[in-house]
Amino acid sequence: MLLFAIAVASSAFAGPGNVNIRVLNNFNSAFKNASGTTWSATGNLAKATFINDNVKMEAFYSLEGELIGTTKGISMDEIPVKAKRSFAKKFNGYTVKEAILFEGADETAYFISADNETESVIVKVSENEQVSTFKSTKK
Repeated sequence: MLLFAIAVASSAFAGPGNVNIRVLNNFNSAFKNASGTTWSATGNLAKATFINDNVKMEAFYSLEGELIGTTKGISMDEIPVKAKRSFAKKFNGYTVKEAILFEGADETAYFISADNETESVIVKVSENEQVSTFKSTKK
């Protein structure tokens, strides 16, 4: 969950009363089994962090109530073989720390956090196995 949160960093806590009613209605409709929901907002996004069917997830909404996408932590085994190979080829020698699945209206992508002795990276692997560096930090 941490990986996508980096993209919308510096969020401030907002209770459900501070979230647009359309966002709340759409969330409640889409995630009927959600529990432990907390909300945060930044800029033009509202984020719900919650448990759904025993899985920790995040859902991102526009302030108008449109679902932008969801994230959930996954294991590397859940990433398609071709995508894993593309990652391994480009980032040979990196140790994987975390992987998440982002499912959006327009795309599905995998984000992999990994590092080696000199660098930490967050890598985006698209459905067509294209690998791109989302964020890179020197140690």
